[in-house]
Amino acid sequence: MNPHRAVIEAGPASVRRLCCDTKNSSRSGAAALDGIDDPVALLDERPVAVELLWSQALRSLAEGHRGGPIVVHPSWWSAARVGVLAAAASGLGGGTLRPRSWLLAQGQSHESTVSIEIADRLVAIVGPEVVAVPRRTESLPVAGAVAEAVETMLPGASVCIDTPAAIPGARLLAQQIASVLTSPAVVTIDDAGLARQAAAAAVTGDPPRRPPTAPPGSGSRVSATAAVVAAGIVAAVLVVAAPTTDTERPRRSSETQPAPTKVLVEGRVALTVPATWLTQRVIAGPGSARVQVTSPADPEVALHITQSPTPGETLARTAERLKRAMDSEPAGVFVDFNPAGLSAGRPAVTYREVRAGHDVRWAVLMDGSTRISVGCQSRPHAQDAVRDACEQAVRSVHAVE
Repeated sequence: MNPHRAVIEAGPASVRRLCCDTKNSSRSGAAALDGIDDPVALLDERPVAVELLWSQALRSLAEGHRGGPIVVHPSWWSAARVGVLAAAASGLGGGTLRPRSWLLAQGQSHESTVSIEIADRLVAIVGPEVVAVPRRTESLPVAGAVAEAVETMLPGASVCIDTPAAIPGARLLAQQIASVLTSPAVVTIDDAGLARQAAAAAVTGDPPRRPPTAPPGSGSRVSATAAVVAAGIVAAVLVVAAPTTDTERPRRSSETQPAPTKVLVEGRVALTVPATWLTQRVIAGPGSARVQVTSPADPEVALHITQSPTPGETLARTAERLKRAMDSEPAGVFVDFNPAGLSAGRPAVTYREVRAGHDVRWAVLMDGSTRISVGCQSRPHAQDAVRDACEQAVRSVHAVE
């Protein structure tokens, strides 16, 4: 019996034990990871509940260790995904979930630390908030966008760059990011380094640190070029939230602090939305199936996000299709149609959908071969209630291809 807790990596590319012999969880863990967004996955050609697969994988990796395991997950994973892990870990006698940024920051002496987590299709920057840069281009432009995000988020912070060997191109991209960062302290953490930090965490079991705070006046929003990737798609949505203020420090500025945000990522798309808003999947009622993000203060204030693959489509052709569909609906339901509009500075087909109790102002954009629609819902004549969230969502939304 090992005298310490097991530290288990659950994603982004593998499920394995980090603290001791870095044992992999074999097929059950791989199937659990592949099916994280689904209720059922296939194992040996047989359907198995994903929660059961996770339970089996975590139990196998925690076996022979004292106490419940520490399960480390990508910091940008959704509440839904983390909930699957939590349910699986709950039967393991005191299992604890920690974001990957917590493990990356172990042993860092600098008070303010930003973690950079490289995944297959995105790079997540984790600090006072969480933003992501899509890996859709060559490495150098991505590295520059990541560096800009770090400098905008928390100037002068130390930086930990996570480089999982299982992520293709992670090592090269990490080197390029490190070369363009201006931070005085940049640490690249490979699999061996992560295992060393996991071994230390297995003994201490330290609670996660408070996320760092941006200096007053520096702002914590990332520019559009480095902001969060992409669009909403109707399925399990990945949501990440991080506080943007530190109540233990006196404020030195009377400026209004930016509202905390979270990243929604699903499959190949993502965008930024308010952190306190509630996310749900809507498959009934008028309109297409969609993801809905609703203000906790008013159920009539919400964002709607849909996404469709449309190879070869143009914005002009999309406008024609939408106009034909609208003409078949009762008069007055869809109004203010503009086939060549602008929304948050981006070319878009714009229109307003009129429903009982609220209006939805839609912006339809093309990003590569993906059509993305962002609807901004508010009560009639009360557009200001959703304006900031709407502009942020439209400005940040991109497809991750």
